[in-house]
Amino acid sequence: MDRSGLPSFTEEDVKRVLGTAEGRTLLKLLNRDGGALLRQAAEAVKTGDTARAQALLRPTMESPEIAALIEKINGKQE
Repeated sequence: MDRSGLPSFTEEDVKRVLGTAEGRTLLKLLNRDGGALLRQAAEAVKTGDTARAQALLRPTMESPEIAALIEKINGKQE
């Protein structure tokens, strides 16, 4: 994790996750609104406002469906 409290990911990490069925499903779920929420969160991170990015994504990431996918993805990374 970096100093923001968010985990650090390399481009290879992202490609590896998105190459899994769970990763593709997660991306699909996160893009339900046409990607607007992800773009807002990415812009916040880009400008250094990680608290805003976390606040934007928290409700979505805490949904049972997405939480289960993240748990599966994390289990595959260990």
